[in-house]
Amino acid sequence: MVKKKSKVQKITLKSIFRLIVFILIVYGLINVLSQEKKPTTTLTDPTLYIGENIGGQILGTVYSNLPQDSRNQLENFQDTYLGKLYFDSSKYISEQLNGFPKKQINQLKKDLINKISQDLINSIDSQ
Repeated sequence: MVKKKSKVQKITLKSIFRLIVFILIVYGLINVLSQEKKPTTTLTDPTLYIGENIGGQILGTVYSNLPQDSRNQLENFQDTYLGKLYFDSSKYISEQLNGFPKKQINQLKKDLINKISQDLINSIDSQ
């Protein structure tokens, strides 16, 4: 019987560097994934969106200094021409997609199952 020589593991600067990079990546991922998600606000109240989410107090004060006509346009965006165009376009696009991503995923699953079952049947027949 021939014995194989076992390799001695050496700790090099390269392996220490790789370990440090790995630890930093894992630590960063844990921190990012463990953060609480902030609740999302809807676009129906532009004062909340501008005042709290984008720039806090700075944009809130800018918004409060806007003329009343501009504020009304922002608050009633869905009633303006651009607002109607935006909402109608997004509705049209979602209707045209007609569940596209879900249908595509289901079709891929079916194709995969069919391919695997056909391969299994062929392997049984060839034996």
